[in-house]
Amino acid sequence: MLEWEYLEHQKQIEQLIRMVREEGNKPELIDDGDATSPSKRILKEIPEYDKVSSGLIVTRKIGLTALRERCSHFSQWVSDLEQLSQKS
Repeated sequence: MLEWEYLEHQKQIEQLIRMVREEGNKPELIDDGDATSPSKRILKEIPEYDKVSSGLIVTRKIGLTALRERCSHFSQWVSDLEQLSQKS
């Protein structure tokens, strides 16, 4: 999905895709610490990457359901937030 925002970085995006595929298409599994979080890996490949603005655009295009299916930790975090909102 980054290719929509960073057309000139196709080679770098393909490298990022390979990293995720090697981990069973689970983006969270490439996170081995602060230096290797998905956003840090993206920044290494695409220095212009802006996590907030690009993240929002990519999330809108992918959809929350697809993200939750591929990212179990993220899905749990969203579920926790949903639980908090139901308690209010």
